[in-house]
This record gives sequence, C-alpha cells and structure tokens, in this order.
Amino acid sequence: MNVLYNLNIERALLSSIVFTPYDDSTLSLLFDLTPADFYLPSHQYFFSVCVELYKHEKPITEEFIISDLQKNQNYDETAILDILSASPITDIQAYKKELIALKQKRDLISLGTTVKKQIIEDGASAMEVCDELIKKVEIVAEHGSLSIRKKNIRDMEPKEPGFICKDWLPIPEATTSMIVAPGGTGKTWLALQLALRAAKENSKMKIFLWMSEDPEGTIKSRYNSVKHKILSGALDSIDNQITVSTEDPILLIETQGNTAKLSSKFYALKRELREYNLIILDPLIAFFGGDENNNSQARVFMQPFLNWARNENKSIIFLHHSTKADGTGASKARGAGAIIDAVRLVYDMEKIMHKRNDKFVPDENRTEYRKFVVTKDNYGALKYLDNFIFERVITPKGSSKHVEIIYEQDKNRLELPMI
Repeated sequence: MNVLYNLNIERALLSSIVFTPYDDSTLSLLFDLTPADFYLPSHQYFFSVCVELYKHEKPITEEFIISDLQKNQNYDETAILDILSASPITDIQAYKKELIALKQKRDLISLGTTVKKQIIEDGASAMEVCDELIKKVEIVAEHGSLSIRKKNIRDMEPKEPGFICKDWLPIPEATTSMIVAPGGTGKTWLALQLALRAAKENSKMKIFLWMSEDPEGTIKSRYNSVKHKILSGALDSIDNQITVSTEDPILLIETQGNTAKLSSKFYALKRELREYNLIILDPLIAFFGGDENNNSQARVFMQPFLNWARNENKSIIFLHHSTKADGTGASKARGAGAIIDAVRLVYDMEKIMHKRNDKFVPDENRTEYRKFVVTKDNYGALKYLDNFIFERVITPKGSSKHVEIIYEQDKNRLELPMI
C-alpha cells in the first residue's frame, strides 16, 4: 500500500456516497471533505459532482453523477466502474479519518518541496521561510481537527422560545414534543383540533398530519366535527393549510444484530415535508422500526428529528402510547428513556375518571374532556398554563356513539359514550 494514498479507501467512500447518500455518516463526507482530499483526479471530479448534486437538492444517483461528469467532460468509465463495484462501508468515520491523514502526508511532503525552493531558488531568509512554514503546517493540522461553531456569549442575542397554540395547548416551536396517552383516549381528535387551532392563529402555517391508525373517512368526519362543533369560528380557508396522510408508516430504523442505523428514508421524508411548519406523527412506534426499549436504538431514531426541527425551524409532535403509571409522577410513555430524553415537552393525556364502587371509571358526565399533565417542560410551556395539571375539551359533546357498560360489583348497567 502506498504511504501517500489508498485508492481502495477512496473508492469505498465514494461508493458509500452513491449507495447510502442520506445516511448521517455519509452526509458528513460532503461537509467535511474537499475534492483535494482524494488522490486520483477522477475521484476528485466524482466527489465534486456529488457535492453539487446535494447542494442543488438533486438525487445522488449513478445516472445523475454520470450525466454531470459527461457534461463537464470529466467522465472516466473505468474509474466509475471501479467506484460502483466497491462495497459501501459502515465505519465511515474511520475511513474518512484515514483519507484525511493521507492527504496531510501529501501536503507535508509538498511543503518540504516548497521550503527547498524558497531557500535555494528564491533566496528567502530562514525567518521568512519559518514564518510561512508555521502558517502552512497549522493549516494542514487543522484539516484533521474538529470544526466547532463558537460565539462569545456577549455576541449572543437573548430570545424566548416561541409557542404554537399557547392559549390552548402550548407547543414549542423549532423542536420536538410528545403527547402520551392510552389507546382509545382520543389522540386523533386532539391532533386534528391542534392542527385547526394552529392554522387558525397563523394563516401562513402549513401543517402535515400522518395519521396511520385511522381510515381517511373517520379522520375527515372527526375533522368536520371539531371544526364546526368545537371551533365554530373556523373558516373554510383553513383547509388549505392542512394536509393528511393515512398511508402505512415508513420504518426509519434499520437493525442488524445489536446495531441500528437511520434509514435513508428519513432524509427522503425531510425532503417530502420541507414546506410544512408543524408535523404530527401518529403513532411514534409505527415509524420506529427498532426495539422501543433499546436506548441506543431510540437515540438513533429520535436525535435526527430533534436536529431537523432545530435546523429547519419545524415543530414536530409525536403521538405515543402510554404504559401503566409507576407512581413517580414521570411520564407514562412506553419504551426506552431516550425517547423522552430527546423531546423538549411532554403532555400525558387521559380520560376524566371518577370513583364508583371503589373503582375508577370514566366520568360519564364529562366525556368530552381530557386531563393533561405536563411531565416534561424544557421551554417553559407552564407560563401559559394555570397549572401543570389541566383539562381541555377534546371531542364535541354528545357526538359519540354509546356502548353498554356492566360493572362487576353491582351489575348496574350504564350507557357511556365511547370515544
């Protein structure tokens, strides 16, 4: 192996860009490397095209790459075949680090040649050469270091977090939130009302709901009920701001043994939903695709959503199923703790209950209400609420069908609305 370059590493990295272009690790190549990091000119051209395709939001595919290379008269069929026949790699960071180290060696050798020329041919003084050499060596060394955006705290502008629907159910902007509830509690009703209220308060807001648990007809019926029976002042023009999908969810985690990685479908999802400000996904676990009790897999899934929300100023809400209360006052969200760790606000929602014959049962007189408990609040939603426990009307009163309930102890029959 040549000590100054490794063509197999170059081909493996370029192959990974083609076959897994939207994996987080692969994307880091487009930001952290330059064409000059590759030794072969054909590899440099190939990488440059990939970067340009990404910048212009075009697919990084074989067809687009070859087309651009031919357009710029940089097409080398043999080099292309060598890249496409190379196997994509999983340990991107290790290969990237080695590629940079080899480039640093080439740069240092080039500096040696430059020093010789400056002294012998140009007659530069020793101090002049040393000053120039120190600057260039630092540049070479910096290529292998971290690039952290830093700002003095005096230059930072204070800004309070913004909220959507702060007069009803405050949702922080530009981050991820979660609403946790048992099945059959009315999460769909809640999501539709939240979307309508958000659209009503901001005519420029575009909202997307992926409601994978209910058929289209049911969602439209509940939407109309909320719009006309709860928000009677809602205008028909609001409909243009709200988009719904009832398709089967896409799984965003790919597992292999004990390891997991984010699917490239996540980046396709980001592109698909670029125009929306508020995104509601129901339920979280349907998009997960991994082991919901595995913290490392949960982090792989949740962190990209948090980054997406923050970087593109989107409010993302997950609807999530709950488990039984543990008596600690913490959220009853199912699954690994990393799921809760990655969101900035959590509401736990449940039906209004009352005690009857030593049992807690739904309060038949308040079926349209739900109780909410703020179980996580990083951005200060509580300042818009009277208490961390509160109630809201979620369904229209009397709009539900009835079901007969028989209590075990007294056998008294009681008709309750089934939400």
